[in-house]
Amino acid sequence: MSNITVTERKPTVEEYIQLRNSVGWKILQNDNIKKGLDNSIYCVCVEDQDNIIGFGRIVGDYGTVFYIQDIIVKQPYQKQKIGTLIMKKLMEYIDNNCIDDAIIGLIAISELDKFYKKFGFTYNQDNRFYRYK
Repeated sequence: MSNITVTERKPTVEEYIQLRNSVGWKILQNDNIKKGLDNSIYCVCVEDQDNIIGFGRIVGDYGTVFYIQDIIVKQPYQKQKIGTLIMKKLMEYIDNNCIDDAIIGLIAISELDKFYKKFGFTYNQDNRFYRYK
């Protein structure tokens, strides 16, 4: 993990597709991917020797609602705390930039309950996690 770097940037459309492919997620149309990435509030990329291996982003209204999206870590790098690294950067941004009582949410499978609870999120039955600042 000594060559791992975290940068505050959007991935390219190609990098984003590569990450989604690596975890078996559906691939969207390039134009829609670009539009989505361009409308993100904040993005974090994790690289190993200039190769993207992880990504996460925040979407929302820049004020009262923030949603964490697309926490992706390539298979060979999973279980190495890279997802934690991404979440720490995203939560740092939220903590420094959102108002009190803002809604912070994400959608994830229930198996990730323990992971997201470490960041103050509470799970509900609709696979949604919430935290209030």
